[in-house]
Amino acid sequence: MLAIDVAVLVGAAVLMVAAVGVIGGRLGPRLEARRRRLRGEDNAAQERQRLAERCMVCGAAIDPAHDVWDAGRWWHRACYRESLR
Repeated sequence: MLAIDVAVLVGAAVLMVAAVGVIGGRLGPRLEARRRRLRGEDNAAQERQRLAERCMVCGAAIDPAHDVWDAGRWWHRACYRESLR
């Protein structure tokens, strides 16, 4: 009786390991593809943000720490002063 119980437990363990291998083999690439897609979307959002941070007048890149945000647009301080004249 004990030998049959042990054989059933070993068989069940082997089936579980095989099932985990099959599920992991199918699920792994999907998770990796999803992770890459999400990382790509994040990179694209950062690039859109960087491209949106341009001076309204000259179109050059701005530094949010030093430049002016007014009327929904970025301005270099010098360009902003010139536009006020």
